[in-house]
Amino acid sequence: MRNHRPIGFLTILVALSGTASGQPLPTEAARNRRIERLQATTAASPKDVGSWHELADALREAERWDEAIDAESRAIAVHPKYAVAYYGRGRAKMEKRDYPAARADFTFAVGLWESRGGLERFVTEEIPKAEHVDSYRNRGVAFAHENRFKESVADLAIAVRLRKDDPRLLFERGHLEEKAGLKADAVADFSRAGLIYADGHAEKPARDCAERLRKLDAGAAAEAIEKRLKPKARGNELP
Repeated sequence: MRNHRPIGFLTILVALSGTASGQPLPTEAARNRRIERLQATTAASPKDVGSWHELADALREAERWDEAIDAESRAIAVHPKYAVAYYGRGRAKMEKRDYPAARADFTFAVGLWESRGGLERFVTEEIPKAEHVDSYRNRGVAFAHENRFKESVADLAIAVRLRKDDPRLLFERGHLEEKAGLKADAVADFSRAGLIYADGHAEKPARDCAERLRKLDAGAAAEAIEKRLKPKARGNELP
Protein backbone atom coordinates (compact mmCIF):
# COMPACT_ATOMS: atom_id res chain seq x y z
CA MET A 1 0.00 0.00 0.00
CA ARG A 2 1.08 3.57 -0.51
CA ASN A 3 2.28 5.76 2.26
CA HIS A 4 -0.42 8.21 3.28
CA ARG A 5 0.94 11.76 3.52
CA PRO A 6 -1.42 14.54 4.57
CA ILE A 7 0.27 17.90 4.04
CA GLY A 8 1.22 19.97 7.06
CA PHE A 9 3.72 20.44 9.84
CA LEU A 10 3.09 16.87 11.02
CA THR A 11 4.28 15.30 7.75
CA ILE A 12 7.17 13.80 9.73
CA LEU A 13 4.65 11.57 11.49
CA VAL A 14 2.81 10.59 8.38
CA ALA A 15 6.02 9.74 6.57
CA LEU A 16 6.45 6.95 9.10
CA SER A 17 2.93 5.61 8.78
CA GLY A 18 3.22 3.59 5.58
CA THR A 19 3.45 -0.17 5.64
CA ALA A 20 6.82 -1.80 6.17
CA SER A 21 6.07 -4.94 4.19
CA GLY A 22 8.55 -4.14 1.43
CA GLN A 23 6.10 -5.44 -1.15
CA PRO A 24 6.15 -3.79 -4.59
CA LEU A 25 3.39 -1.32 -5.32
CA PRO A 26 0.72 -2.70 -7.62
CA THR A 27 0.54 -1.26 -11.08
CA GLU A 28 -2.25 1.13 -11.93
CA ALA A 29 -3.76 -1.46 -14.24
CA ALA A 30 -3.75 -4.07 -11.47
CA ARG A 31 -5.37 -1.60 -9.06
CA ASN A 32 -8.06 -0.78 -11.59
CA ARG A 33 -8.78 -4.46 -12.20
CA ARG A 34 -9.13 -5.01 -8.47
CA ILE A 35 -11.48 -2.04 -8.16
CA GLU A 36 -13.61 -3.22 -11.10
CA ARG A 37 -13.82 -6.73 -9.64
CA LEU A 38 -14.91 -5.40 -6.25
CA GLN A 39 -17.38 -2.99 -7.81
CA ALA A 40 -18.97 -5.95 -9.60
CA THR A 41 -19.06 -7.89 -6.33
CA THR A 42 -20.73 -5.08 -4.38
CA ALA A 43 -23.21 -4.49 -7.21
CA ALA A 44 -24.19 -8.16 -7.13
CA SER A 45 -24.15 -8.37 -3.31
CA PRO A 46 -24.85 -4.89 -1.92
CA LYS A 47 -25.12 -6.20 1.65
CA ASP A 48 -21.61 -7.72 1.60
CA VAL A 49 -19.96 -5.34 4.06
CA GLY A 50 -16.57 -7.01 3.73
CA SER A 51 -16.51 -6.38 0.00
CA TRP A 52 -17.49 -2.73 0.50
CA HIS A 53 -14.60 -2.30 2.92
CA GLU A 54 -12.20 -4.09 0.59
CA LEU A 55 -13.36 -1.83 -2.25
CA ALA A 56 -12.73 1.21 -0.07
CA ASP A 57 -9.23 -0.06 0.64
CA ALA A 58 -8.55 -0.40 -3.09
CA LEU A 59 -9.93 3.08 -3.73
CA ARG A 60 -7.73 4.54 -1.00
CA GLU A 61 -4.76 2.85 -2.61
CA ALA A 62 -5.71 4.60 -5.86
CA GLU A 63 -6.10 7.89 -3.94
CA ARG A 64 -9.77 8.12 -4.85
CA TRP A 65 -10.71 9.49 -1.45
CA ASP A 66 -14.35 10.49 -2.02
CA GLU A 67 -15.19 7.12 -3.55
CA ALA A 68 -13.44 5.36 -0.66
CA ILE A 69 -15.51 7.36 1.82
CA ASP A 70 -18.67 6.42 -0.05
CA ALA A 71 -17.76 2.73 -0.08
CA GLU A 72 -17.11 2.68 3.67
CA SER A 73 -20.36 4.57 4.22
CA ARG A 74 -22.20 1.88 2.25
CA ALA A 75 -20.69 -0.76 4.54
CA ILE A 76 -21.73 1.23 7.61
CA ALA A 77 -25.27 1.65 6.27
CA VAL A 78 -25.58 -2.14 6.11
CA HIS A 79 -23.77 -2.80 9.38
CA PRO A 80 -23.73 0.28 11.69
CA LYS A 81 -21.39 -1.46 14.15
CA TYR A 82 -18.74 -2.43 11.59
CA ALA A 83 -15.82 -0.75 13.37
CA VAL A 84 -13.22 -1.28 10.68
CA ALA A 85 -15.31 0.69 8.17
CA TYR A 86 -15.32 3.73 10.46
CA TYR A 87 -11.57 3.36 10.76
CA GLY A 88 -11.17 3.13 6.98
CA ARG A 89 -13.45 6.08 6.36
CA GLY A 90 -11.48 8.10 8.88
CA ARG A 91 -8.27 7.36 7.00
CA ALA A 92 -9.76 8.65 3.75
CA LYS A 93 -11.02 11.78 5.49
CA MET A 94 -7.53 12.36 6.87
CA GLU A 95 -6.23 12.43 3.31
CA LYS A 96 -8.80 15.12 2.52
CA ARG A 97 -7.57 17.00 5.61
CA ASP A 98 -11.04 16.92 7.12
CA TYR A 99 -9.59 16.33 10.58
CA PRO A 100 -12.72 16.84 12.73
CA ALA A 101 -14.69 14.36 10.62
CA ALA A 102 -11.80 11.90 10.65
CA ARG A 103 -11.57 12.16 14.44
CA ALA A 104 -15.28 11.43 14.73
CA ASP A 105 -14.87 8.23 12.73
CA PHE A 106 -11.81 7.07 14.67
CA THR A 107 -13.65 7.81 17.92
CA PHE A 108 -16.62 5.73 16.82
CA ALA A 109 -14.34 2.84 15.81
CA VAL A 110 -12.55 2.98 19.16
CA GLY A 111 -15.86 3.04 21.01
CA LEU A 112 -17.08 -0.06 19.19
CA TRP A 113 -13.90 -1.98 19.88
CA GLU A 114 -13.84 -0.95 23.53
CA SER A 115 -17.50 -1.87 23.96
CA ARG A 116 -16.36 -5.49 23.90
CA GLY A 117 -14.77 -5.14 27.31
CA GLY A 118 -13.00 -1.83 27.59
CA LEU A 119 -9.46 -0.79 26.92
CA GLU A 120 -8.11 -3.10 29.64
CA ARG A 121 -9.20 -6.11 27.62
CA PHE A 122 -6.69 -5.23 24.94
CA VAL A 123 -3.97 -4.71 27.52
CA THR A 124 -4.49 -7.89 29.53
CA GLU A 125 -6.45 -10.45 27.51
CA GLU A 126 -6.44 -9.85 23.79
CA ILE A 127 -3.87 -8.57 21.31
CA PRO A 128 -5.47 -5.56 19.59
CA LYS A 129 -5.65 -5.52 15.83
CA ALA A 130 -3.51 -3.04 13.93
CA GLU A 131 -6.63 -1.06 12.99
CA HIS A 132 -7.50 -0.56 16.66
CA VAL A 133 -4.07 0.76 17.60
CA ASP A 134 -3.94 2.88 14.47
CA SER A 135 -7.30 4.47 15.28
CA TYR A 136 -5.79 5.98 18.42
CA ARG A 137 -2.65 6.94 16.54
CA ASN A 138 -4.52 8.59 13.66
CA ARG A 139 -6.93 10.35 15.98
CA GLY A 140 -3.93 11.74 17.81
CA VAL A 141 -2.48 13.06 14.55
CA ALA A 142 -5.86 14.62 13.70
CA PHE A 143 -5.90 16.36 17.08
CA ALA A 144 -2.39 17.65 16.44
CA HIS A 145 -3.40 19.16 13.12
CA GLU A 146 -5.88 21.24 15.12
CA ASN A 147 -3.15 22.23 17.61
CA ARG A 148 -4.81 20.16 20.32
CA PHE A 149 -1.60 18.61 21.56
CA LYS A 150 -2.80 17.52 24.99
CA GLU A 151 -5.41 15.23 23.43
CA SER A 152 -2.92 14.21 20.74
CA VAL A 153 -0.31 13.07 23.24
CA ALA A 154 -2.98 11.21 25.25
CA ASP A 155 -4.03 9.20 22.18
CA LEU A 156 -0.45 8.32 21.30
CA ALA A 157 0.05 7.24 24.91
CA ILE A 158 -2.78 4.73 24.51
CA ALA A 159 -1.31 3.49 21.23
CA VAL A 160 2.06 3.00 22.94
CA ARG A 161 0.37 1.17 25.79
CA LEU A 162 -1.32 -1.20 23.36
CA ARG A 163 1.86 -1.78 21.36
CA LYS A 164 4.59 -1.49 23.94
CA ASP A 165 8.05 -0.46 22.80
CA ASP A 166 7.01 0.21 19.21
CA PRO A 167 9.77 2.68 18.27
CA ARG A 168 7.69 4.39 15.60
CA LEU A 169 4.94 5.21 18.07
CA LEU A 170 7.48 6.32 20.67
CA PHE A 171 9.10 8.63 18.13
CA GLU A 172 5.73 10.06 17.10
CA ARG A 173 4.69 10.62 20.70
CA GLY A 174 8.03 12.33 21.32
CA HIS A 175 7.39 14.64 18.37
CA LEU A 176 3.97 15.58 19.73
CA GLU A 177 5.32 16.01 23.25
CA GLU A 178 7.94 18.36 21.86
CA LYS A 179 5.18 20.38 20.15
CA ALA A 180 3.26 20.43 23.43
CA GLY A 181 6.27 21.79 25.31
CA LEU A 182 6.81 18.56 27.26
CA LYS A 183 10.56 18.49 26.77
CA ALA A 184 11.46 15.87 29.40
CA ASP A 185 8.82 13.47 28.08
CA ALA A 186 9.96 14.03 24.49
CA VAL A 187 13.57 13.31 25.46
CA ALA A 188 12.53 10.08 27.17
CA ASP A 189 10.57 8.88 24.14
CA PHE A 190 13.18 9.84 21.53
CA SER A 191 15.82 8.15 23.67
CA ARG A 192 13.83 4.93 24.07
CA ALA A 193 12.90 4.82 20.39
CA GLY A 194 16.49 5.46 19.33
CA LEU A 195 17.89 2.68 21.52
CA ILE A 196 15.32 0.21 20.20
CA TYR A 197 16.13 1.19 16.61
CA ALA A 198 19.86 0.91 17.31
CA ASP A 199 19.47 -2.53 18.86
CA GLY A 200 17.52 -3.56 15.75
CA HIS A 201 20.29 -2.23 13.47
CA ALA A 202 17.92 0.38 11.99
CA GLU A 203 20.60 3.01 11.61
CA LYS A 204 18.73 5.84 9.88
CA PRO A 205 15.76 6.07 12.30
CA ALA A 206 18.16 5.66 15.22
CA ARG A 207 20.21 8.62 14.00
CA ASP A 208 17.00 10.59 13.43
CA CYS A 209 16.21 10.09 17.11
CA ALA A 210 19.71 11.18 18.08
CA GLU A 211 19.35 14.31 15.96
CA ARG A 212 16.07 15.22 17.64
CA LEU A 213 17.69 14.71 21.04
CA ARG A 214 20.55 17.04 20.21
CA LYS A 215 18.05 19.73 19.21
CA LEU A 216 16.52 19.28 22.66
CA ASP A 217 19.95 19.72 24.30
CA ALA A 218 20.02 16.05 25.30
CA GLY A 219 23.48 15.29 23.96
CA ALA A 220 24.21 12.49 26.40
CA ALA A 221 21.09 10.60 25.33
CA ALA A 222 22.02 11.10 21.67
CA GLU A 223 25.53 9.77 22.32
CA ALA A 224 24.11 6.68 24.02
CA ILE A 225 22.20 5.86 20.83
CA GLU A 226 25.17 6.55 18.57
CA LYS A 227 27.42 4.41 20.76
CA ARG A 228 25.16 1.42 20.25
CA LEU A 229 25.36 1.94 16.49
CA LYS A 230 29.15 1.70 16.47
CA PRO A 231 30.45 -1.83 15.90
CA LYS A 232 32.29 -3.23 18.88
CA ALA A 233 36.03 -3.53 18.50
CA ARG A 234 37.03 -7.08 17.71
CA GLY A 235 39.52 -8.59 20.08
CA ASN A 236 42.34 -10.92 19.22
CA GLU A 237 40.55 -14.17 18.44
CA LEU A 238 43.73 -16.18 17.98
CA PRO A 239 44.35 -18.89 20.54
